[in-house]
Amino acid sequence: MSGVIEKARRLLRRKSVAITAAVLALAVLAAAVSVPFLLSKNVDEIAYSDFSRELGAGKVRKIQVQEGGLSVWTEDQQVFVRVPSTHLSAQTVDRATAAGAQVVFQKSGIDAAHAASFVISLIMVAAVLALVAVQVDFKPNARWPRAVSNVPDRFDDVAGQEEAKAELQEVIAFLSNAQAFEKVGARIPKGVLMVGPPGTGKTLIAKALAGEAGVSFMAVSGSDFSAPLIGIAKSRVSKLFEQARRRAPCLIFIDEIDAIGRKRGGGGSAADREFESTLNQLLVEMDGFNTTAGVIVIGATNRVDVLDPALLRPGRFDRQVHIGLPDITGREAILAVHARNLKLAPNVDLAAIARGTPGFSGADLSNLLNEAAIFAARDGMVEIGRDHLEAARNKIIMGLERRSLVISPEERRLVAVHEAGHALCACLTPGSDKVHSATIIPHGQALGLVMRLPEKDRYCIPVEKLEADLIVAMGGRAAEEVVFGPRKVTTGAASDIAHATNIATRMVTEWGMSPVIGMVKVGRSGESYPREVEQEIRRIVEEMYAAAKACIEDNRKALDALVDALLEHETIEGDEVRRIVCLSERRLAA
Repeated sequence: MSGVIEKARRLLRRKSVAITAAVLALAVLAAAVSVPFLLSKNVDEIAYSDFSRELGAGKVRKIQVQEGGLSVWTEDQQVFVRVPSTHLSAQTVDRATAAGAQVVFQKSGIDAAHAASFVISLIMVAAVLALVAVQVDFKPNARWPRAVSNVPDRFDDVAGQEEAKAELQEVIAFLSNAQAFEKVGARIPKGVLMVGPPGTGKTLIAKALAGEAGVSFMAVSGSDFSAPLIGIAKSRVSKLFEQARRRAPCLIFIDEIDAIGRKRGGGGSAADREFESTLNQLLVEMDGFNTTAGVIVIGATNRVDVLDPALLRPGRFDRQVHIGLPDITGREAILAVHARNLKLAPNVDLAAIARGTPGFSGADLSNLLNEAAIFAARDGMVEIGRDHLEAARNKIIMGLERRSLVISPEERRLVAVHEAGHALCACLTPGSDKVHSATIIPHGQALGLVMRLPEKDRYCIPVEKLEADLIVAMGGRAAEEVVFGPRKVTTGAASDIAHATNIATRMVTEWGMSPVIGMVKVGRSGESYPREVEQEIRRIVEEMYAAAKACIEDNRKALDALVDALLEHETIEGDEVRRIVCLSERRLAA
């Protein structure tokens, strides 16, 4: 319980900066308004007629002429008489003097109450700024940057990135034995930039690098350098490298370095100047420490194109290591690493799971195993079975099943026709990936899905494959039109149309696959492409739609058989889809 309370206290301390500043700012405003009234005496106001009567009775001792009226001291009290300046005449002053009252005139300038209010306001504003500076720069960062001396991670804990690990071996050698490099005059890299999509293991590789070299590890994020006050971000950069030099040999890991290292020259605002000052300090620090400092900076980003050229020049980030999505071998190895502490059933084949997860990152695969473990626990099982892994993969790819969604029989048949059209075109179109399963159970935002999985990883995609993907995407709408007629087609093909348009657009504008436009890269003019480009995109999509429609019309019996199977079983596996299609083709041939 005490640990929970302490965590809550730390969280409240971190969140209290803005609250404290807001409260104190309100206190300053209240003080500026209230201090003049607090320092001044409470003075009653009387009418001019009453003042005249008191003056005639000889009870007025002193009169102070000031803006807006008269401050009057009688035998009993001090009062204020409101007299417009246009009505205040010399006769009033002469009459008061004749009655024996002392007459004085207020001096121009700020009175004592307002002067005190101004001084107190300045003091409180300074206190607010000082408190914010102390809390922002010191309290939340009392342990920043955090350094870990004995990192437990090793390269054995990182799978699927063998090329990256091989490229980082020389960094390990330098951190472990820098003298061997210095003897021959070799210049040691000061920075290594790891570039790759999110979830590919850049942070894990950096930690494993420090663990393999046996050096201190300091991890920060690019956003950690941002601060509300000018100069704090720059000082944090200095503190980071100062502490790293004291702990040398040391590895500094800056995640999302594009938050601090993007190109300069964005504008002339105070925020832009502060950002450029922070980046300049980082450049100076990386250029300043010598080869014997034993400090290497590892930066990680998935947006290398936005980084400042000065940060990428030799002498700072000397090397770029690409951390990409793993291939099928890498995915199997990653699954094996994350499955070390899991209980898998004997029927689980990690190689089969790896084949069925193309495009998954290391984080995705870790999440898949965790979801499978959750499914197994919900079922009361002590082992994770193949069905649990299949369900977890389907959830990640397609979304969570929504069996509670009530669909009318007419819409259910329409969804079955739509998905059967996709499945039929996928089975009969050369170049298409194989159908893994087809379902009319709603998942996520989709009412039905056909999952296709490639037999191997692809790095270069031929035109045949792109056209097959377009035909399969158009198969659902084509089936709706063939079965129900052009007036009965629905909005269910919206995502298919968007997907097909995107493929056709890239074929024309990026990949040089249009005989009309040729092998050139075409950019947008405002929010649209030139007319010739738009016409080519339309031509490709319409031709692929015509091919999908012809496939549906020529194999109507196979389509109807798939529809009946989906309506009966809701989900059919790829082998069953292919069996139904082949059986229908034989019957047609007979």
